[in-house]
Amino acid sequence: MTSLKTIKIKSAVSISLAATLLAFSAGYFLGQSQLNFSQGNKSQAKPVASSGGNVKINSLSGTVQSINGKAIILKVNESDARTAEIDSQTKIYLQEQKSPDQYQKETDEYFKKTQQQMAQLKPGEISIAPIVSNLSPEMFTQKPGSLSDIKSGSTITVVADEDIKEAKQFKAAEIIIPPLAIIR
Repeated sequence: MTSLKTIKIKSAVSISLAATLLAFSAGYFLGQSQLNFSQGNKSQAKPVASSGGNVKINSLSGTVQSINGKAIILKVNESDARTAEIDSQTKIYLQEQKSPDQYQKETDEYFKKTQQQMAQLKPGEISIAPIVSNLSPEMFTQKPGSLSDIKSGSTITVVADEDIKEAKQFKAAEIIIPPLAIIR
């Protein structure tokens, strides 16, 4: 019985990875199709976003160095620390991992719905609509948290409403605390 459950979980994980790869590929091709046609000349078409300086960053993860009132000092890497400011609008979430049975049930429903949508396609027809309209299940749920749930040494993700690629200090719109936050 245990090996059957293990096989089902491995199958669900494999299918989830395949669906994620398919969704990523669809997103990539959709992104490539949205080209910036400068002055209507298609020969000069350039991607809207590049891997260069135009990429905006609105979230980052790091280790909490300290909490000073309503400011969290976050160590992003060995040489980079940022200050995330918290106010009454900042949402703090605690992530909890779903049970394997719940995740399996959601994954089964996801694939059933995707297969039904794919079956409606005509022979030779290609569509990413089933992928786009049918998001794969998440492994975690989120519940409201508070500033007191954030501990020095734990790893968190901070989301901002602005581009924070170069910002050393910014307002946190959301803070996500993963399950069993890693304390170093």
